[in-house]
Amino acid sequence: YKQSALMLTLLLVVAACIYMRPASHCAYMGKFYAQLASAPFAFDPSNPVPHRILTSLISYALGLRGQLIIITNMLVASALIFFTFSYFRRHCPRPGDALLAAAILTFSLVTLGTVYYGGYNDSLTYLLIFSMWTCRKKRFAFYLLLFLGLMNRETIAFLVPWFVLISFEKCQNKGRKSIELAAGLGISFMLYFIFRYWLSSQVEFEYSVGFYLNKFVSDPLAWLRITYADLGLGFFSVFKTLWIIPLLAVISFCKQRNYIELLSFALLIGGASAQLLFASDISRLFTLSFMIMLISLACLFKTNNYNIRRWILIAFVFNLLIPNLTVAAGRIDIMHSLLSYAIEYGLRP
Repeated sequence: YKQSALMLTLLLVVAACIYMRPASHCAYMGKFYAQLASAPFAFDPSNPVPHRILTSLISYALGLRGQLIIITNMLVASALIFFTFSYFRRHCPRPGDALLAAAILTFSLVTLGTVYYGGYNDSLTYLLIFSMWTCRKKRFAFYLLLFLGLMNRETIAFLVPWFVLISFEKCQNKGRKSIELAAGLGISFMLYFIFRYWLSSQVEFEYSVGFYLNKFVSDPLAWLRITYADLGLGFFSVFKTLWIIPLLAVISFCKQRNYIELLSFALLIGGASAQLLFASDISRLFTLSFMIMLISLACLFKTNNYNIRRWILIAFVFNLLIPNLTVAAGRIDIMHSLLSYAIEYGLRP
C-alpha cells in the first residue's frame, strides 16, 4: 500500500495548496528560519531563534536554502500525511478510514498553517510528536526524537507529561520504567541544555530562557490577560467543527471508564494551553494538541461508535466550507484560498 499512500499524499497536498493559498515567501517569524536555512551557524544577534535550528539545518543540508525552506516544510508536512495514512491503513479495519484520517489532518491547521505561512518550522515538530507516539515502545528512538524535537522548537517540552503517560502503556514493571524515564528524559534535556549553553556563549539572542521566564515571574498571567477573549476562537480554528470527533471520543471514554485515555487528552490540552502563559499565538499553540484528533479517530474507527462512518464524510465536507483563520493576541487573520487570492490579484489595477 506504500505506493498508493504516496499517491494519495501527493493528491492531498495538491488539494491543500488549491484549498489554501500556498506561501510564496517567508514572512513574520518565518523569515528568521529562512535566514537560518541560509547559514545555520552564522550567529546573527538580530535573529531571535537560532536555537530552533533543526528544520533550517535539514533545509540547508538538502540545498534548500533561504526562502526555499518553504519546500522543506512542505516535504515534512507531506511526510506527516503519508505516515498518518500508513498508520491508519495498518491499524484500522477499512482503507477509507486511513484516507479520512489523512484528509482531516491535511485540511486542518496542522498542515494548512505550513501551507499558508512560509518558513515556520511547526510541521517537523508535529511529525516528531507523531513519531514518538508510534515509536513509544522503541525507547532509544523515543528519546532521540524528543531531543530532536527540542532542537526544532522547545515547546515540545510542554508535552512531557503526556510522553510519560504513554510510556507507561501496558507497563509491567513501573519501577524500572520510572528509572528508565528519568534517565532518558534527563539525558535528552541535558544534551539540549548543553547545546543551549554553547549557543549562548556564541551569540546573545532575544528568545532566550530569560526572555520568557523574566516576564512570567514578574507577571504570570500577563499573556492570558491579553489572549483570554480570543481563546475559544483560537481553539476552534485548529479543527473547526471536527472537534466533535474528540468530544465523542471523550464521551465514549467516560462511558467505558477509560480514565487513562481521558488523562491523555487532558495532558495534551493542558500542555498546549500551558504555552499561553508564555506566548500569544493562540491557534498555533493549541495545534500542539493535534494528537487528540488522531487518537480519537483511531478509537472511533475501531469501534464504529456513534456510527461514525455514516456521517464523518458529510461532516468533513461541511468543515471545508467554514472559513479558515488563525488567531493571535488581538489579531485574527482570515486565510484565503488560492482561488480567492487569484481573483483578488486579478482585479488589482
